[in-house]
Amino acid sequence: MVMVAMTGASGAGKSSIANELLARGFAVQMEVGRQIVSEQIATNSTNTPFQNAVGFRDLLFVRSVAAYDRWIQHKAPVVFFDRTFIEALAFSHIIGEPISTSMLHEAQKRSFHPVAFVCSPWQEIYKKDNERSHDFEFAKRDYDANCKAYSDAGYELIEVPKLSIEERADFILENMAL
Repeated sequence: MVMVAMTGASGAGKSSIANELLARGFAVQMEVGRQIVSEQIATNSTNTPFQNAVGFRDLLFVRSVAAYDRWIQHKAPVVFFDRTFIEALAFSHIIGEPISTSMLHEAQKRSFHPVAFVCSPWQEIYKKDNERSHDFEFAKRDYDANCKAYSDAGYELIEVPKLSIEERADFILENMAL
């Protein structure tokens, strides 16, 4: 099984690419962070990036690791991840919080394809919504932190060009030789 990470800036089109790959029949793990924020808002809980950043980070890490572990049991030859537990490590740097040794240990036990696909900040498509209330400047910090976290973890980063959703999905598949 090949597990492929997509990372980068928030609001840069990763989820749209993930939906396109899903429509083409690929297995996709949709972004856990957006799911968490949606659930937290719906239940009037506070583990969101804008209310309890550490609580959100911890929940993001645990749920992202669990999602990874569930896919290990799956028979799909390729699984694309719209963000991963590595983003929780990157978020730690954004909020100025240390990463626990247990988080590092759990992250090091899991790996993705050596190439991670990166979507850079793209102001023309960036939009705030219920789950994304931060501004474009935060999206740029998110991008920088994610790129550093993946690079520090040993992944080669390939920038996804700013094209149509279909062309961006094609680009990823071509660079994966799929």
